[in-house]
Amino acid sequence: MSNSISFGQLPTLSTITWSSDKFRLSWKWRDRSMESVMQRFADLNRRNLAYLGITTSVESHEGKPCIRLTTSKYIGSIPIKSPMNGKEVGDLSVTGRFGEDASELIPLLGDSVKPEYSDEFHLVQGSQLTPPIFIECCKYIDTYLEAERFKWRKFDNIVKKQQQPSSGTLWTEYAVRTAKNPLEFGIFKNKCNVLTTEHEEWAQLNYVLTLAIGELESVGVPIRIRSVYSEKISYLKSTLAGKDIKAVSKIVIRMADPYIIKQLKLLAIAILNKASNERTAWRMDYAEFFEIYVQFIFRDVAQKKGASVFQNPHFGISYGKKPSWGLSYLEPDLIIQKGIDQYVIDAKYKSHVFNWNEDSSELKDTFRHDLHQILAYCSFSQSSSKKALLVYPFSEFSMHKIKAKSHISNRDADIYLIGLPLSKQKIDEIRFKLCDIIDL
Repeated sequence: MSNSISFGQLPTLSTITWSSDKFRLSWKWRDRSMESVMQRFADLNRRNLAYLGITTSVESHEGKPCIRLTTSKYIGSIPIKSPMNGKEVGDLSVTGRFGEDASELIPLLGDSVKPEYSDEFHLVQGSQLTPPIFIECCKYIDTYLEAERFKWRKFDNIVKKQQQPSSGTLWTEYAVRTAKNPLEFGIFKNKCNVLTTEHEEWAQLNYVLTLAIGELESVGVPIRIRSVYSEKISYLKSTLAGKDIKAVSKIVIRMADPYIIKQLKLLAIAILNKASNERTAWRMDYAEFFEIYVQFIFRDVAQKKGASVFQNPHFGISYGKKPSWGLSYLEPDLIIQKGIDQYVIDAKYKSHVFNWNEDSSELKDTFRHDLHQILAYCSFSQSSSKKALLVYPFSEFSMHKIKAKSHISNRDADIYLIGLPLSKQKIDEIRFKLCDIIDL
């Protein structure tokens, strides 16, 4: 068996079957034990898989056992344990359902996208998605406190006032000083090597500590993390007040450094470079990610049109007496408005545009719900001609227009069904074509 195994990628919102042949590539067992080993695999990895919302069951296909995995709304990466020894030997990733690469878009969308990271599961091979630097800052504070108890001492060359001269006496300074004040002829400033904990390298690590504390106190860090580390941060702030701090851009790891200091310096380098070394399991709600991606693109289009943008506006709903199942508000993803002209945009991470020529009751039912929802949002527009866009993922940009018309009120609504590729390379093309559709 190799040191690490790639279990490949699963698409979101799908059911996938792993045959026994897939497992033969990684582990060896006798035919009569296949089912028990696969059941052990499912049991060992149940908690890891549950982190990504994946459910498993051991079933039979053509007389052979198989594992059926059903993915959820999450994308992400988790470690996988071997059924042979229970050790983590590889990683499993869940990606977009239609083959798109979210990792290239996450940095583009900035702080609006916030993947969750696990402090319980650690990847074997790593991930394209780098964990946030505050994870390294937490580890730095814990390691700093341990290193502080270690009392790391080094020889430092300092200048001390002494009553006797030595080989390190600063004679030039002595001559200038005594010429000005002869009464100081008995005082010598000597260079001395002393063993101390307050040396230059520790002052550099103190500087990195201030960076770590500043990062953990920022608003981008989850409240739970800030709460856990608040007492430690308070203690370290009080101790830093009387210590030397030396700003530094580079930390050097030396062969003679104690192990705990090497660990602390590795973390310090990561913080200075703002690049985490951690291989942390992560997940992200992909339907929410698609919504943020759509909002990102349409905000740019609205800006080019000189229009106002309302992101996730709430349309309040009042009741005489609200039932327990009643809604408090309606919430479209985005509204673009200029004057009385208004476009309502709603993102749906569904396969409708991919299945344009398919005929199924499931597609009809879900589209009927989408259409009713967007028409409800349009009802708040002052314009007699309503305009809305239902945005679905697709491999290329596509647009299909439908018109809904009321012969009672003589009002109509233009609904654009947009197929939107999740591709960094195609964003400029998408914006250009949307500018033709959004006519303000």
